[in-house]
Amino acid sequence: MNHDSEGEEKPSNNWLTRLRLNSRDATYDTHGESEPQEDRPITATSASSLSGQPAHDGWQFQNESESSSISDPGIASRDADEPEHESATLNEEGPDQGSSTERHIYPRLGYRSPEEEESLRKLLRARLTDIRQEALLNFGEMNALKQVFEHTVDHSEIEAEYLDAVRLVFAPPDEFEMLYDCLRDPGSVLVLNCSPSSGRTITAHALLARLYFNGDINGVREISFGGSKEFPVKRLPHESRQGFLLELPADEEESNFQVSDRFGSRISALSRELSKRDNRLIVLTEPEQWRRICISSPDGIAPKFKPARAKDIASNWLTAEEPSFPVARWMADPDIAELFEGAKPLDALQIVDLILKASRADVNTLPSLQALTRKQDDDSEDGQAYRRQVLSVVAARRNWREQLLDWHKQRGRTSFERNFLLAASVLRGAPVAHVYAKVAVLCETLGEGEIKIAGQMAPGVVELVDAVDAELTGNAVITFGRPGWDDAVLEYFWIDRPLARLQFLQWLAEAPRKDPQGVMETITPAEREALAERIGAFALRWAVRHRRPDPLRMLAEAWYEVSSTDTKMKRLWGVLIAILASAAIRDASAPYIHKMLLDWSKTKKPALQKAVVAVCSGEFGRVHTGKALRRLKYAGESEDPDVVAALRTAVRNLWADPSVRQTLFGYIIAWCKSQDSNALAGRRAFGVLAGATSQISALPILLERSDEGDFAPTGEMLSYGWSAVLDHDSTIEESGEAEKAVALWMNAALDGEAIRDIVIDALRRAVDGKDSQRRRDLLRTYVYKWYEEGAIEQRDVREALYSRLSQLIDHDLRTEMSRQMNMTDSTLGKAP
Repeated sequence: MNHDSEGEEKPSNNWLTRLRLNSRDATYDTHGESEPQEDRPITATSASSLSGQPAHDGWQFQNESESSSISDPGIASRDADEPEHESATLNEEGPDQGSSTERHIYPRLGYRSPEEEESLRKLLRARLTDIRQEALLNFGEMNALKQVFEHTVDHSEIEAEYLDAVRLVFAPPDEFEMLYDCLRDPGSVLVLNCSPSSGRTITAHALLARLYFNGDINGVREISFGGSKEFPVKRLPHESRQGFLLELPADEEESNFQVSDRFGSRISALSRELSKRDNRLIVLTEPEQWRRICISSPDGIAPKFKPARAKDIASNWLTAEEPSFPVARWMADPDIAELFEGAKPLDALQIVDLILKASRADVNTLPSLQALTRKQDDDSEDGQAYRRQVLSVVAARRNWREQLLDWHKQRGRTSFERNFLLAASVLRGAPVAHVYAKVAVLCETLGEGEIKIAGQMAPGVVELVDAVDAELTGNAVITFGRPGWDDAVLEYFWIDRPLARLQFLQWLAEAPRKDPQGVMETITPAEREALAERIGAFALRWAVRHRRPDPLRMLAEAWYEVSSTDTKMKRLWGVLIAILASAAIRDASAPYIHKMLLDWSKTKKPALQKAVVAVCSGEFGRVHTGKALRRLKYAGESEDPDVVAALRTAVRNLWADPSVRQTLFGYIIAWCKSQDSNALAGRRAFGVLAGATSQISALPILLERSDEGDFAPTGEMLSYGWSAVLDHDSTIEESGEAEKAVALWMNAALDGEAIRDIVIDALRRAVDGKDSQRRRDLLRTYVYKWYEEGAIEQRDVREALYSRLSQLIDHDLRTEMSRQMNMTDSTLGKAP
């Protein structure tokens, strides 16, 4: 991302797209981003140039006596000719401004009218709410974000608007100034050696944001480690005045992958290269990994720091989303303060979610919870309402366990009512008629017999909604007023009914697939998709928490089957893949999801293998290239045509990213060279690339050459790949892939001497050797067919090329035969 004097026009949704794809810490590391103003160039100005202060003083922590300020979500121009405006703060006159928990660090950037500033703030706060819900994986409630994920962008680029939003919600650790000092000088490298749950990513983003807005750097980028165990200096981008973020892939025992233990010793070389272009680098690693790879690293490269208190994190989020929210009152409440004791960053976001829901709920729908009430001095109506809200948050953090137990134990409680509560909780947002019909199916699935709901024998909707303490909205949707109540219902059932879990999961997988009979209201595609997201998020949470793949496996098998036979249901599969793809790059879920994908890749089940291939072809493949390729290797051995087709798509998608080409091709050739089942995956993968053409020319993509230093396969690598392709199995032979690829390369050889030599050399060496007779015969057949089917005006040049290749193959064959005869004579001449 370059911010020059004129500025660059950027897609307005880039920053939010990269947040969703890179919110890897499902803890505090998924704080927020602000949305850029539409149709406005995205440029930035240095805080120091506006305030007249030195660059490193551009961001200042405010002390308790200062009122907190919120930065302008817009970014002003870096044009040197633009008149400077005096730096100022934008005060939010909420009731709790100036509380000790608010430690914002924003200078005023540029000038906008008050109306424009307020409009931007509202837009930013709305986006922060969406981001927080996404960060919490709130049971599929990602609908608000869908419209902003339609652009194809460079996900390594971290947009200025995202960095500005980070400053808005970031609660800095006490050592933040010390960490920033470590990055001031060009060539600086800082290692954040802490667990993913510590908020390390948001801390790195905040440090880079400070460098950016202070004018120390012109852009921020996230760089991929790649698929090898080493991170060579040449992988550093060539841009100048950039701040880079590098996350080291976690060590993986299952695939024997580990970052090289020489990483620490090479940091000095990285620093020298960074300093040449006035760049900085932050490295993310974990304590166990760093202890192994830190040998010979520079002193002080990985300073220790403690993450911000959960209470501070919550305060900043509440103030950012609701500037007038009474933060001080809530944070000072002893019941709320108790929730933050020992809490992690993720806990802070969960508590924020509950506080906002409780404060926005109709007080009359909240229980009094007298048993939890402390002695209070405020007996006013407002005080009593506030206590209800607080105690509802407390009960929600305890999963409403006591209240749900009391509800289930009530005399006369029926299984139909229990199942209605469960179905209404998991099918949140669905029309009540669908929920009602699905309850009857759930009863049968759990072995409770058939429930006749068409007549008036069973309790009706109104009676059941009242029985479960819910409300029915005007559009016939069931809602619960208590914050977190529906999630708690699912938690209670899972713990309370261990022998009913599998049956429940079966019902869950079927819920969005089949429309209930006899229901007049149709469920729209958007409602079906939202339902699938809700169910998928629930399955993901339980799979990760209990480290069991059953919920996700059952969804994959059920939704793959229906998506392949019913066009109306195809989106279900896409929803599941999106959920898995997101989980594979989130710190909180990635370790288990990576293991699960590896296990799935080794199965013979097409649904699971196709899911693996689909995930590996996306952001997971670009961020964790080596891990993705190891999983593709196993899935690539499948005989299922859908999996094979998905593998081809995955290889093309990964090749489209220049940063992973070298790693991708290295793995493919290693598979081609192997003598075991890996050769099948290599053969298929190389066949895809060999038969693909460039978007800007008719050349095979493996023969493209550019002036940008892109990866170019060597002749030896190409010959290994062609050897594998010419050893093709019946699947490739039936599709004609090998024959078409040979014709494509022979056509390319007509375009110039340089390419001609590469093609002839690769094909010639591919059929060289004593065990190459079948490959030679196939190659001769394919090339002769290419010669015969060519245009008449090219007959002479095609014949010459065919003859040249044939002569070289014959020469190599005679040479090999002579070598074999000499070896035989030498053996016979030896004395016995």
